Amino acid sequence: MEALERTVVQGMRDTGANVGGLYLLSEEERALRLVVLSGVPWDVALPWARVGLSYHSPVADALRDRRLVWLGGPEEVARHYPQLAVVLPYPFSLAASAVTAGDTVWGGLVLQWPGSHPKELSRAERATIDALSGRLGELMRAAHHGGRLPSADGTTRLTPPPDVLTGPPREPADAFAERLPGGCCSLNADGRIVFVTDTAARLLGTARSRLLGHRPWEALPWLNTPVAQDNYRAAVYSRRPTSFTVLHPPGRWLSFRLYPDGTGISVRIAPAVAPGGPQRCTT
Repeated sequence: MEALERTVVQGMRDTGANVGGLYLLSEEERALRLVVLSGVPWDVALPWARVGLSYHSPVADALRDRRLVWLGGPEEVARHYPQLAVVLPYPFSLAASAVTAGDTVWGGLVLQWPGSHPKELSRAERATIDALSGRLGELMRAAHHGGRLPSADGTTRLTPPPDVLTGPPREPADAFAERLPGGCCSLNADGRIVFVTDTAARLLGTARSRLLGHRPWEALPWLNTPVAQDNYRAAVYSRRPTSFTVLHPPGRWLSFRLYPDGTGISVRIAPAVAPGGPQRCTT
C-alpha cells in the first residue's frame, strides 16, 4: 500500500494536481472503492468513496471505456456530469483514468486541479497521467501476485499531499500567512525583519535568510528611498497604517502596506502598477 500511496503523490507532484484518488475494483460488488486519497479531507470525498461501475461518473466511465476522461472546468462538468456539478459547483478540472496492467483492469485514478488550470490538458500532462496509471497497474499486479493487494473493502488511506510531504514543517501561524494573497513580513520594534513568507521573499527577489534579522532598507538597497523611510517613520510615530509603492529594479512596482502597534509593524507586499503621480505618505 505504501508504494501505491507514494506513486499517487508523485503523480500529483509531476502533474501539479492538488487532489489525487486511487480506486480499486471490487468484482463482487461491481463497484470501485477509494483506497488512497490525498489533498482533501475525508468528509469531502466521502460521497465518492464507493462508485458503482454502472454509475455515470468520470472514473466509472474511464474504466468502462478504457479512456482518459478530462473535464476542463465547471462548464464541462455541468455538460457531461450534471449531478456532479450540482454537488460540486466549484471551479476545478478533473482527469480520470483506468488503472490497468496488460488486459487486467485493477481500478481507477482521479486527479483534480484548481480552477486556475488551463481548460485543455497538455500533451505532457496526458503522457504523465498515462505513465502514472501504468505504474499503478504494475504495482497492483505485483501486489496481487504477492498476496499483498489491499482489500477494496478496507479503509481509505489518507496521504498528505506533495507540498506537505516535501516542504519544511510549518507552525500554524506561518501556514496561515503563506495562504494569504501577496506576501507579508513582520518588523520588530527595532525595525528588523523577524518573519517573512516565501511569497514575500520571491516578490522582494532575495532569500529569506538574507532578510531575517536585517532592516528592510539594509537588506534591499532599492528600498532605501525617502518615500519608504517617510512611511516607516509615519507608522512608528502615528501608530496608524501607511502605504506606498516603490520600484523594484529594473521595472517592477511593489506596494507596501504597514500596520503598526507597540511591538512592531506588519507589512503586506503585493505587485502594483506604476504610480500615476508623485508618491506621498498616506496615513
